[in-house]
Amino acid sequence: MEVSNVFILRLSKVLAHWLGRLSLQQKLIALYITIIIIPIIIFTTIYSKDVYNRAINEIRIQNENALEIEKIHIKNNIETMRRTAQMVVSDVEFIDFVKSRNEANVDQLIDFKMNELSNVTRLQANNPAIENIRLYTTNPYITEMWPILFHEKRILDKPWRVEVIRRNGMELWWFDQQNEDVLERLPSQNTSKISLLRELDYPKDEHLGIIEINMFLKNFFPKMFGTVNNLDSVYVVLDKDMNMIRNYQHTFFEDEELDPEGLKSEFIKAKKQGKGSFQVMSNGTPYLVITAYLDDLEANLLNVISLESLNAETAKTRNVFLSGIIVLVIILSLFTYLLIELLLKKMYRLKNSMKRVEKGDFSTEVEISGHDEIAELSFHFKNMLGKINSLIADAVNKQAAAKETELKALKTQIDSHFLYNTLENIKMMAEIEGKYDISDAITCLGEMMRYNLRWKNDFVVLEDELQYIKNYIEIMNLRLDGLLNLEVDVPKEMLEQEVLKMSLQPIVENAVKHGIIPKNLSSQGIICIRAEYSAGTAIINITDNGSGMTLEQCDRLNDQIQSNQERVQYSFKDGNGIGVKNVNERIKLYYGNRYGVSVASKEGEFTVVTIKVPCKLMKGGSHIV
Repeated sequence: MEVSNVFILRLSKVLAHWLGRLSLQQKLIALYITIIIIPIIIFTTIYSKDVYNRAINEIRIQNENALEIEKIHIKNNIETMRRTAQMVVSDVEFIDFVKSRNEANVDQLIDFKMNELSNVTRLQANNPAIENIRLYTTNPYITEMWPILFHEKRILDKPWRVEVIRRNGMELWWFDQQNEDVLERLPSQNTSKISLLRELDYPKDEHLGIIEINMFLKNFFPKMFGTVNNLDSVYVVLDKDMNMIRNYQHTFFEDEELDPEGLKSEFIKAKKQGKGSFQVMSNGTPYLVITAYLDDLEANLLNVISLESLNAETAKTRNVFLSGIIVLVIILSLFTYLLIELLLKKMYRLKNSMKRVEKGDFSTEVEISGHDEIAELSFHFKNMLGKINSLIADAVNKQAAAKETELKALKTQIDSHFLYNTLENIKMMAEIEGKYDISDAITCLGEMMRYNLRWKNDFVVLEDELQYIKNYIEIMNLRLDGLLNLEVDVPKEMLEQEVLKMSLQPIVENAVKHGIIPKNLSSQGIICIRAEYSAGTAIINITDNGSGMTLEQCDRLNDQIQSNQERVQYSFKDGNGIGVKNVNERIKLYYGNRYGVSVASKEGEFTVVTIKVPCKLMKGGSHIV
């Protein structure tokens, strides 16, 4: 053990010393040959295995599709047999004759044969895939009429009879590969068949007979018994008792390549693991098996595909590919040696340019011609320098713009303070002169201006918006000699409700200008603001006793508010350019299409504008939903 460790240590020192004496170019070639070729060989092996698995996956997908098509054919045959059995059971006159406990005379028998029995015979003729339609009855008064009507004593020894009776009217599907017909006079046939068996009871729970609808397996399973056999695949069926139904004439079974018992065993394992496909090895040949459950038949349909040719082709391709890769690596090593020598010269030039940029010289010129990777890297490095210079210039410009914006903002702030101070001086002068109504109006105007200019957030509480409305009414009453009367009916718990800033004032202004003033300047105008919660929605109603609108005008106004038109009739615009439609669009933008503005009115009496927003409370700058 110690000797081996010493040997490994010495070998490592020798290799390190030898590599240290090599140039970068020689080191790259050595690494290229010793390190690159090994991963390539490993990759080739893995890749060939992956190709093999993908080929199997393609075979699986292709045959799964074929299996689905076969299931469709089988499903159609099942439905054909079921439909035929149901039509026989639904033939009231036919069943009434069978259940009759009186012995029929000759005329009745002839009439039955010419009519009811002929109808059943035509069912078989109309479905050529169906081989036989038979009814085995326990009624001793019934005369057998071939090939439809028989006594049940003919099937007493059939293994399926007890099972059919036990199912009490439920259907039973039975595979019969012996094909022993109940009519011993008929010649023997070598074609297996499948039968749909169903008990007929009348009255209820009284056994009357058994209906049998059968079809040859070559017609029921077209792929399994096809005239053109695929030498690489075969279809088999495993019934509920794990009996195998297959085409014994297929080459898989003629050459005894596939072991049926081994196939059953692997199928049971795969079924326990919940797999829809699996691989099995039989007599040295790999097979891919794809399964599908036929729930109507309580059986499994298996498509068995031989992978022998795929294995041989994959092995041959892998060997050829590996040989070609090794030869190609040797040839490429020679060319790489020369290319590295050229590339290193350009790399050193690029390295020197990067050092100059590192020292802060962003005007460095990088001139390396060519179309290889080093030249491309130089080109991108040159573009990067241009981008850096542009970003530096943009940063300088942005700083200048930011300073200019700050100065403008400061100037605006100074102007607003100047305006507030001026209003305060005018207010004091009005109070000194005893003009208290003017003083109150200036106070309201000042509060409205502060509310407008203090736009730090799009959302305010309902209490602030109501105060703004009160100030607006106070100013309008100065103009209209106290014509307006504002009534506010808002529960205390809703004063903290979130609303969009300047969402109520346009509605109130619209009511004054287009509702109350046009109606009559001599009577008292009333504007009532009410609010309530309903199913998680805050509903705010603004009602005026103005001139109102006709129903047609009101409908047209609502349509225009909800439409994409730029102008809305009967709308208004204040100094900030906010109108009825704008209020509706802002509400929908922030809260969604469930919310918004709607109008109801009666000409000459009133107009009600309803605003709906989600229930959200604002406290301390936060929201409480």
